[in-house]
Amino acid sequence: MDKRKILIVEDDEDFASAVKSILEANSYLVRHATNREEACRMVEEDKPDLIILDIMMERLNDGFVLCSQFKNDPEYRDIPILAVSAITAKTGFKFSPQTDGEYFKADDYVEKPVMAVDLLKRVERLLEKEEGK
Repeated sequence: MDKRKILIVEDDEDFASAVKSILEANSYLVRHATNREEACRMVEEDKPDLIILDIMMERLNDGFVLCSQFKNDPEYRDIPILAVSAITAKTGFKFSPQTDGEYFKADDYVEKPVMAVDLLKRVERLLEKEEGK
């Protein structure tokens, strides 16, 4: 079976590097985009099996906009999106797809910092769910 492709969309180079190392050590092919424009280009060039998406990047709403863009596009709406952010720590705003799913269509959400084991479980669950469709 081919290695699953994951795109990390994250402007924090240290966090992205750590996540990339964890995923590559578990046999995933990983690409990294640092902003919305780069992410769109990479998705068009080589559609990933999963996207790990930061919410707050250059602009505070970049992740929300990008998630909406992908989930509203018939070509990309089936790509699972795992949102990873420190939005609660930075803003005090409690956020989750369960309570805010009407506005944010991510398939899962986890707060930073995230433990490697938790990240891998979420990635595997989302990929298994997508395979089962």
